[in-house]
Amino acid sequence: MIGALKFMLERHISNLDNWAINLKGLIIFHRALQNIKVNRKIFKDLKSKEHLLHPYQRKNPENKYNIKMYIELSKQYSNYVKFYLNVSVKTDILCKGLKTISSDVRALKTSEILKHYEYFEAMIVQIFDIFQHSNFCKTTRLFSNVIFMCFKDLIKIYKIYYVHITELLERFPTLNKDDASKGFIMY
Repeated sequence: MIGALKFMLERHISNLDNWAINLKGLIIFHRALQNIKVNRKIFKDLKSKEHLLHPYQRKNPENKYNIKMYIELSKQYSNYVKFYLNVSVKTDILCKGLKTISSDVRALKTSEILKHYEYFEAMIVQIFDIFQHSNFCKTTRLFSNVIFMCFKDLIKIYKIYYVHITELLERFPTLNKDDASKGFIMY
């Protein structure tokens, strides 16, 4: 597994000037992070090599629209994959199946639930930044795959949000001022 990851990183780095290969590499890394059976094994190794997850890099002296979009979307997607990786390292909630989320969230401290909210909020903002280019993404299958991958994350994040909010509502009568100072404002 780690050997395959090393090979993929090498291939990714050696093709930064090819938008298609660059994007395929990012999609493979993203898919590995989404795969619950595999992701825990590669998080730490990929985290140590996160600086190698570069976006497509090419000069665009003629200011061509397609190249400009390849650069921008690759940059946004690369940043998103890195952020997904970092969130997954900080909390293992994305590493778990949806069947166990309720019991896992119940075991969390209120401050951890609120911290997750911040992480997921930032992920959603990045996803919607990518979605704003969805018309361009429809022009190529690879960028359509990026939209699909991000949409899968969005669905999972909203399901996890639901569980977090439900748990906070159940805890609401017992929350105190310390919880308010950690980010939850009581009115």
